[in-house]
Amino acid sequence: MKNWDEYDETGRCSGEQDLLDAEYTCQKLGIELHQINYVKDYWNSVCFLEDYQNGLTPNPDILCNRYIKFDLFYKHALEKLKYDAVATGHYAKTNFGAYLENYQEAKPAAELLIPKDTFKDQTFFLSAVKRDALRKIMFPLSNFYKSEVKEIAVKCGLKRLTQKKESTGICFVGHRDFKEFIKEYIIPKPGNFIDVDTHQVVGRHEGIHQWTIGQRCRLHSHPKRYYVAQKDVPTNTIYVASGHDHPTLLSDVILTNQVNWLCPNPLLEPNRVLRCRFRFQHTHPPVNCVIYRNFNMNRNELEVLLDKPLRAITPGQYAVFYSDTNCLGCARIIKSNTLTNRDNITCLQERL
Repeated sequence: MKNWDEYDETGRCSGEQDLLDAEYTCQKLGIELHQINYVKDYWNSVCFLEDYQNGLTPNPDILCNRYIKFDLFYKHALEKLKYDAVATGHYAKTNFGAYLENYQEAKPAAELLIPKDTFKDQTFFLSAVKRDALRKIMFPLSNFYKSEVKEIAVKCGLKRLTQKKESTGICFVGHRDFKEFIKEYIIPKPGNFIDVDTHQVVGRHEGIHQWTIGQRCRLHSHPKRYYVAQKDVPTNTIYVASGHDHPTLLSDVILTNQVNWLCPNPLLEPNRVLRCRFRFQHTHPPVNCVIYRNFNMNRNELEVLLDKPLRAITPGQYAVFYSDTNCLGCARIIKSNTLTNRDNITCLQERL
């Protein structure tokens, strides 16, 4: 599946080796290989460049899973190729069943569960997949650790693939500096770095699309360590804070939209509350929170109150919700700020 027409600085397409590895695997296992091109669809549905221009920091991996892999490709596999289900190598789990031989007796489920290998857990990136699609998706790696999977691959004659370097970040960017990559698509628009406390100009930047909340700004003319605290799109201004844990970098109130539930909607009626856990970065441990929707919000909006403030919660990214065993769903972060009265959380908890 090709989602991006992109070449690195050597003129090599980043997906060429993936195709060679797929061909190698199919030859070893004696299975057929289909190729499909979603480059145009990716640009139309996932392309994040407009978000960066608007000062947001999107998550292309979450969007790609929702609109390409588990929508367009999912329908292609079931409707055009006439397969019964789709199995992927994500470290996640559903009640559908881990193995194809269980297909007939397994009851179609619409739950996304945490896998055995919690370190490799990829439910975060699957949180925006449409719930109905989970009914015919299997994750065969759900009950294995990565080390066990590699052992199986060696036994299947695929030792070469176990030696591949782990892929992280946006795959088509490769090893290049992201700022250099994004320059190829967005015209630089210089603006000021302004100290959020003194309101003094402390430097210049080449565009708000190159910076994200919490990122360190190496301003050589200032001995202080500055970090991005806020972005003002209309004035093309980046407000920076002195110190890694400056108060302006901490938030415990999050406004979200584009809600996607992977369980029966627990907040279908307004003025209801849900106690669960929250994370907005894949590598960060979840924290306890309260979610609610009041009468002024539509069904596609939620407010999240965290038990403790977190650093650098970033508009454009996703709030992903968990129980002890399930990924409950997600919502896109619109805005974050600091709660002035922590008693509000206590009042909501009492209503649970």
